[in-house]
Amino acid sequence: MSGVLDRQTQSLIEIRTFHAFFMDLVRSHGRLVTGTPSSFITPEREKHLKTDFDGHWPTERRRLAEQGRYSFDELAPAAATLLESSTAVQTLYTQIYPVVMVDEFQDTNTNQWRAVKTFAAKSTVICLADPDQRIFDHIPGVDAERINHAIDHLQPTRFDLSADNHRSPSGGLLDYANAVLRANPHPAPEAVQTIHYATYNAPPVEAFTHYAVIALRQHLESELGRPPTIAVLARENAFLGRISEKITSEGSIGHHKLPAIEHDFVFDPELSAAAGYVVASILEWPGLAPTDAITRTLRAAADYYRVKFSNGTTGAKTTVQTLENAIAAIQSDSAVKSKAAKLLIASHARGIRLTGQPVADWQTARALLTGARELDEMFKQVRMLRLLKATDLLAWVLMEAGDAMSYRNAAGAIRRALGNESLAMSRQEHTDISLMSMHRSKGKEFDGVVIAEDIHRSKLLDPQWDTKRTAETRRLLRVAITRARHMVVFVRPVGAPPLTPPSPPASQ
Repeated sequence: MSGVLDRQTQSLIEIRTFHAFFMDLVRSHGRLVTGTPSSFITPEREKHLKTDFDGHWPTERRRLAEQGRYSFDELAPAAATLLESSTAVQTLYTQIYPVVMVDEFQDTNTNQWRAVKTFAAKSTVICLADPDQRIFDHIPGVDAERINHAIDHLQPTRFDLSADNHRSPSGGLLDYANAVLRANPHPAPEAVQTIHYATYNAPPVEAFTHYAVIALRQHLESELGRPPTIAVLARENAFLGRISEKITSEGSIGHHKLPAIEHDFVFDPELSAAAGYVVASILEWPGLAPTDAITRTLRAAADYYRVKFSNGTTGAKTTVQTLENAIAAIQSDSAVKSKAAKLLIASHARGIRLTGQPVADWQTARALLTGARELDEMFKQVRMLRLLKATDLLAWVLMEAGDAMSYRNAAGAIRRALGNESLAMSRQEHTDISLMSMHRSKGKEFDGVVIAEDIHRSKLLDPQWDTKRTAETRRLLRVAITRARHMVVFVRPVGAPPLTPPSPPASQ
């Protein structure tokens, strides 16, 4: 909008997420519903509460909301209820916002749709929707029929913009993406190239992806006369993490020398940060009594698995209980059964030798996360902290927190630093090369896109998938392909299922 509207007009426009808008509404007027001032449960705190709660968490979450304590998922229903039940609130907000434009309307959930309907009673509502970009069906309340609900309820004037393509008007990318979506025969245009890699006795997919990014960057820079923006997309963050690690260093493939690539990795850092708190707690050992030292580290490890459970790994709750049992056993001087706890106790008994050099001491503490499944997993996750580009930050924080004997409150200092760093990431200048999941790429655009496919969990298509999953994946692929303005490069294993069926033979 800054390129189209003058400054005075821009000042009249607010661009906000649903939840940011809902939070302000509930903060201002939530007392009308509950009779008490509103407070908010941070996502991190909710993960801990959810893991420790024995029962149906959505029911407990709603109970807390009735008391005026709102978690992220309760903001939308609370805001919708306020708008529906209070004529004064509805009048106030429809007067402030006489025009409401809802982007990505096809992905609105039930409560967001309730709020939109309330605005539509007095404001002009404009819904922008593309059914072919509906990729969040897995979220509760998102309905495949939402666009039809809007048509039935609002009786709107309708505009079909499906033939308009402002991102990549030439090159055939949109036509090809639509063919992938619908599994229609369509030859790949010049703007779509594929690099195939062998799955045995050959360089790994990460090396071929490295090559693809270098080649695409060189091609687009020559074509555009400027450094291009490029996104590397895949289905899973774990796969992208391996790619990130590969392209961070120089490499080669055949006779091609591959320089290191400066890049951003757009990912959810919660688990990595939680693992970092475990390492920080180990740095505090020399200044604590043995029982306090071990129990603090085990509590940090239990919190890591609380985060993992809240992210959908149901088995993590058992690990939380195992670690909590170990804490109770240590405090009561009983036998400890947890292998991870036993290893940490043995490590503490041997002593940890710190030098006062933050980087070396961090690595020393991190090295103790080994020998048990729970510890090995946290070791792998904490290495991902480098993707936050927080290495120098951690060193400075630890230098301030410690001396040659111990690091005072290292865990608290690291927690604050990483929290601030996560917030700052959205405001910092980004590099021209970005790595992110296909889901996270929605709404973004780049000069070129590399779509990488692993031979294992990060497949693009699989003939064994059911119809529903295949349809969801094809919509996701359409989103990924249409992020590109000029060119898409696929990196796929030899023998991978074709994205579009072959064209029928010409009639004789």
